[in-house]
Amino acid sequence: MDYTLLKKQNNTMAKTELQELRKKTSKRKPTFVVKEWKFGHGVKRRWRFPRGKHSKVRQMHKGRPVLPGPGFGSPKEVFGMDKHGLYPILVKTVEDITKLNPAKESALISGKLGNRKRLELLSLVQEKNITLSDGDVPSILNKIKSAFDTRKKLRQEKLNVKSKKEQEKEKQAAEQEKKVAEEKKSSESSVEEKVQQEEKKQKEQKSEAEKTIIKPQ
Repeated sequence: MDYTLLKKQNNTMAKTELQELRKKTSKRKPTFVVKEWKFGHGVKRRWRFPRGKHSKVRQMHKGRPVLPGPGFGSPKEVFGMDKHGLYPILVKTVEDITKLNPAKESALISGKLGNRKRLELLSLVQEKNITLSDGDVPSILNKIKSAFDTRKKLRQEKLNVKSKKEQEKEKQAAEQEKKVAEEKKSSESSVEEKVQQEEKKQKEQKSEAEKTIIKPQ
């Protein structure tokens, strides 16, 4: 009989039972937050140990928020594990993923990364069959790809609108130039007509003056 295999099976069974126990106890566990988060407008909802001299929370008075203690912690065998029974490791680069041990560790992708880098890391996680600590890889990939598609579509629409506006501007400018040229032409033609009329008038006046001159006998 293989006692090592039996021991491994017992350990896995014990871990799954402890994980279920942790899941049940976490529902009854209070949320540990800084005591002023309800009253201060700019106070974040996070945990900070109360250090006031007369703090009722630090002195553990009845009716005040509970302080964290050893009794609220998870069992030692499953402490620090995620819901998959693996230890989450923060991942930021491709080298971090290659160093992971898929049998014991799961990938926790950093929230500071952009979607393009996240897409690269998720595709590598899917390729190497590594467990993702906080979500399902295919659904996240689809979500990011759909976001990229919508972004691309919006960019194309903006470019189309911009090109249409530029075409309209060019058309308006051409029409304006044409209008200015026509006005200039009409003004030049009107000046020529005026000059011709004046010349004609002068000729008529001259001819009339010649008629009225009395020739010497």
